[in-house]
Amino acid sequence: MIVTILSILGVIVVFSLLVIAHEYGHFSTARRNGVKVDEFGIGFPPKVFYRKRGGTIYSINALPIGGFVRLRGEDGSVTGKGSFASASFRSKTKIIMAGVVVNFLIAYAIFTLLLWIGIPPIGQQLPSFGPIQPETVGTSELTVLNVTGNSAAEKAGIKQGDNLITIDSKTFKDNDELRSFTKENPGKTVEITVKQNGTIKQYNVTLGTDEQAGILGISAQQISLQRYSWWAAPFAALYLMGMLVLATLAAFGNLILGIFTRGQVSEQVAGPIGIVSVFSQVVKFGPRFILLFIASISLSLAVINALPLPALDGGRQFILILQKIGFKITPEKENFVHIIGFVALIGLMIIISISDISKLL
Repeated sequence: MIVTILSILGVIVVFSLLVIAHEYGHFSTARRNGVKVDEFGIGFPPKVFYRKRGGTIYSINALPIGGFVRLRGEDGSVTGKGSFASASFRSKTKIIMAGVVVNFLIAYAIFTLLLWIGIPPIGQQLPSFGPIQPETVGTSELTVLNVTGNSAAEKAGIKQGDNLITIDSKTFKDNDELRSFTKENPGKTVEITVKQNGTIKQYNVTLGTDEQAGILGISAQQISLQRYSWWAAPFAALYLMGMLVLATLAAFGNLILGIFTRGQVSEQVAGPIGIVSVFSQVVKFGPRFILLFIASISLSLAVINALPLPALDGGRQFILILQKIGFKITPEKENFVHIIGFVALIGLMIIISISDISKLL
């Protein structure tokens, strides 16, 4: 239960920081382009604390999820100097898309760092062309990826994320070697040495006899890192992010297609509950995996927000473009479209959350 609560808090912190950074992009860009900001809020109302400086209210709110920026005249109610409505098309575009750019830059910085110091497996082919070539580093003992419930390993105290060093002084290069050893020794008491949270621990474990349930009850593999030189990492990060953007768009497309054609959510898609579940696993594998998680979430936020859908930044920009080329869209009509889009997005999140819960049952 504690792990679940900590995982929920961890995801809330990650999302909140990324959304606050996103909103700060809108805030700072608006200020630089002469648009006044009425309020910059951390969390969502009701207000807990606020202070007004330079015409802007800075607030901390009760619901600790993300944040918001309220621009003067963004709803069309104010059209004078310093309002969003009176800003040029160029300035509006920069303000609207600034949050997306910030999330892209955060993801880019983290991916560049990881590709330089060594990135763990991500299920995606890393860039390899010309002088941009990865090298494998950090291959070591097996890492425990999964522990079967009520197995010999779980009873002994072996946990997901542990490094399996030896069993009876024997090392293993892959999961197949490990399985062969345990199949040959059912019921035998063995000494298992693992590294758990940086500490070497030894367990005397009596292996099970039910091969189907798992004689030891773990799956494990070597987690090797791949890295690039300092000058190649930034180029590799751009290429990798391009591939991940395409994968994100494909996953979103499959989500919509699956809901309307099959009445089900794609296995590739996870909502808030699924993300908490993923995060609870990620933290067990160390800082690199946590950074990878943050970068992936930041990039996903950027991609989804850039889509030309109502209530999203991309949707606002799309309407701005329509107005620029001559379509008469009043502020009232635009607000109505965004409200419908917001309701649709909430409905989509509910559907995905139901799917997340069904996967956990």
